[in-house]
Amino acid sequence: MTRRLPPAIVLVSVTLASVTVTAACGSGSASVKPSPSGAKAEPRPPDCAVEFLRNPPSRKYDELGDIYGYYSKEVEPQDVLREKACSLGADAVIVTKDFVISSVSGPDRKSIAGTAIKYRTSNNAR
Repeated sequence: MTRRLPPAIVLVSVTLASVTVTAACGSGSASVKPSPSGAKAEPRPPDCAVEFLRNPPSRKYDELGDIYGYYSKEVEPQDVLREKACSLGADAVIVTKDFVISSVSGPDRKSIAGTAIKYRTSNNAR
C-alpha cells in the first residue's frame, strides 16, 4: 500500500526543488588556462577589485592566464571571471569574447573570455 502525502507537502517539495534548480542555473562557472609566459602574481581575495577592459591598456603589463566562463542572464559577466582573476592576482581582465550561445532545449547561456593581467610597477618592470 502506498502512502500519499497531503497536497501542501507536495507543493512545498516541488517549490524547494525549483528553487534549488534556479540557484544552480543562476550562477556561472569559469576555468583558467595559465599563461605560457609563466608570469605569476600573489593571489588576492575572491571579491577583489578588477578592471574589465575591452582593449589592451597603454601601460605595461604581464599576462597571467586566459579565463573562460559561462553564465546566464541572472549573473553579471564580470562576476563570473572576477573570482578566478583575483585568485591569479590580476589587476585587470582584457575581455576577448562575450557572446550568447542559443539553445533550443533551454535558456540561452552566455560565454565570456578574457586575459588576466598584472600591471608592471617599477619593482617588476622588465
